[in-house]
Amino acid sequence: MLQKDFLLSRSLGFFVFAGFAIAFPEESLIAASVHAYPKAKEEDHKNDDKSKIKRKFSSIISSSSENITVHTGGVSRPLRNTVNSGALGSRSAFDTPFAVSSVNAATIQARQATDINAVFAQDSSVTIANSGNGAASGASFKIRGLAVDSLNGYKVDGLAIPYWSIDLPVENFESIQMIKGASAFMYGFGAPGGVVNFEIKKPHDATTVSLEAGYRSDAVFRQMIDAGGTLVDQGRLRYRFSFVNEIGNLFNGGTMRRDGVTLAFDGKITNSLKWDASMFFMKTLQEDMINTLSIASNVTSLPSISGRTQLGARGSWKTNDMKVVTAGLTWDINPDWHSRLSYRYSVLDEDFPGTIMTLTDNKGSYHDNAFFIQRQWWYNQIQEVTEGHVDTGPFRHDIVAGISWERQLYDTDANATTNTVISTGNIFNDIPSLSGHTPADFYHSRLYHYIDYQQIAPFLSDTVTWRNWSLLAGFRYTWYNENDFSPDGTKTASHSNTPVTPVFALTYKIDPGLNVYFSYVRAMQSGGQAGSSNVNRNEVFAPMESRNYELGVKIARKRWSLTGALFRLDSGTGYTNAQNYYMQDGLARYQGVEINGAFAITPRLTLSGGITYLSALYQKASVSITGNHVEGTAPLQASAQLHYRVPHVEGLSLDAYFRYVDSMYDGAANTLALPSYRIWDIGANYVMPVGKHHMTFRGMVRNLGDQRYWTTYGNMAALPGDPRTVSLSARIDF
Repeated sequence: MLQKDFLLSRSLGFFVFAGFAIAFPEESLIAASVHAYPKAKEEDHKNDDKSKIKRKFSSIISSSSENITVHTGGVSRPLRNTVNSGALGSRSAFDTPFAVSSVNAATIQARQATDINAVFAQDSSVTIANSGNGAASGASFKIRGLAVDSLNGYKVDGLAIPYWSIDLPVENFESIQMIKGASAFMYGFGAPGGVVNFEIKKPHDATTVSLEAGYRSDAVFRQMIDAGGTLVDQGRLRYRFSFVNEIGNLFNGGTMRRDGVTLAFDGKITNSLKWDASMFFMKTLQEDMINTLSIASNVTSLPSISGRTQLGARGSWKTNDMKVVTAGLTWDINPDWHSRLSYRYSVLDEDFPGTIMTLTDNKGSYHDNAFFIQRQWWYNQIQEVTEGHVDTGPFRHDIVAGISWERQLYDTDANATTNTVISTGNIFNDIPSLSGHTPADFYHSRLYHYIDYQQIAPFLSDTVTWRNWSLLAGFRYTWYNENDFSPDGTKTASHSNTPVTPVFALTYKIDPGLNVYFSYVRAMQSGGQAGSSNVNRNEVFAPMESRNYELGVKIARKRWSLTGALFRLDSGTGYTNAQNYYMQDGLARYQGVEINGAFAITPRLTLSGGITYLSALYQKASVSITGNHVEGTAPLQASAQLHYRVPHVEGLSLDAYFRYVDSMYDGAANTLALPSYRIWDIGANYVMPVGKHHMTFRGMVRNLGDQRYWTTYGNMAALPGDPRTVSLSARIDF
């Protein structure tokens, strides 16, 4: 049982030999491919009475934005979805010269997803790095072998939030978007793994109320409400409210509770000037959860263990309290131009008296260290973006110009405990405990101002279109400043930089449904600092540079869609050389090919899937690892999904999912390899009319075969993958 609830108050030829890649594997086939043949409904029901029932049923389904949507867009519809591309403005996935993925609320619900791992599990370029179930570090993944920057790579409505070891409640969002590769021009400083953007549920005209209750293994119960509509006629004031609560016991001995609330308003000041405001609040509590499972350098293989094994220390707990407030003004200057001014404030508070377990041999022996720490992050951001187009002779110019100011403050714990061994044992026989080192006696946090960052960045881009050709050119100039402090308030380091991060892309649209592109992006991320044991200790380095190249194709047809890319990303890395100097001139190269698509085999049966091949090697680093594989990168990944609408049982659909992940190294030395694994999931959705409303029943079984496997970020750390789990839910839409 939970014992600390009180804490919650706080040209296609080049692909013939290389293959294709996904730009968005995640759009719901339930929503996108069901009606690839708009006349198929008439063939299924020749009886007039049944046709009337079906028409009534379809109209009911169409009334909910988060359930099955009846349309004739076919499997290519996701390519037409709008993607928030930061400084590139908003454009469709089809017209974006990068690989992107967008998952809507209907898909999130159909998959019974409760974290981002489940949202993007079918993207073949995504490698699950950490389970959110009972893990203090939250659900996380790598994109094309690179991690998403926790402090700069996650956004809500396109603006920055701190995302340090947390799980946002995905039920509060109407879509989640992922842009793969370096994205510095679009969003500023950050690691080059990509950007994940959460779009809060927005107000709408129709008055709707949805209630949902759910269950998942072992005994976790969920309740949700989603309501929206118009408060003042003619769009003068609209609202959207969503709330989700989940509480219970997890399969690995941990317990959890999470609450997420969003409240959004928008309205008209005049016909051309609109305002909007949104608030997102989240509180989470975890108990007896595992944090990081570190692995000693002498370990050369990991034992096979069930995901149900309790690795979290009894008596440990963690809370996260997040607040995000956003306000904006949108001015429609004329039919061709509009401007938006946004302000964002966000804060994340983490309290974490937990442990770090270290495996010390191949048989599962461990020692557990106390890890008691409190941390806080504050973000402020103001951004102005103006978009529009002009024509100059035969050329069309789509222009995006703007400026962004952002400040990040990071406080950490001067009394953090990391080195005290509290227990030893074996993962097969023992459960770690804090009984002899309780938080009540030893958790005495003292926050101090650790780091502050500030960025001011004007940006400009122009997409010039002539006939079937488009050329995109843009740049972002960033004034970047960082200050580091010691617990006594002394400034230990400071540096400023003014990098320019350009973007170029050339696109040729062979026909309205076939786009070929090449793009180049230069990205920057914060530089490293030499450690206290290095000869050049505490030396602060300039930002590291990354370069991203991508050659891709996007095809949108009525019955099938295909997207693909050849990519290469060169990322800077830091390392310690043979003379014990910390250096930052290293290079890791990630290159490969992705393929993904969907095909409506029949009006009722759709197949989708993808495959990603990745080569990730250290090109320049310390002598001992140069030429090695980058840790936590799988050379081959594949995914597939079958979606079937059952005939004669209108509203019933069945899904089967498959995912393969190749063996990978855990650690740059490449001495420890994690085995490959295959995961099967199955699911069912049934929608039935209830008067003028409808109910939706959903079920999902993940890891059907109860496969035992390990996940990892690399860096000699790992967590067991989730065992077989069951999720059930019932929802009614008014």
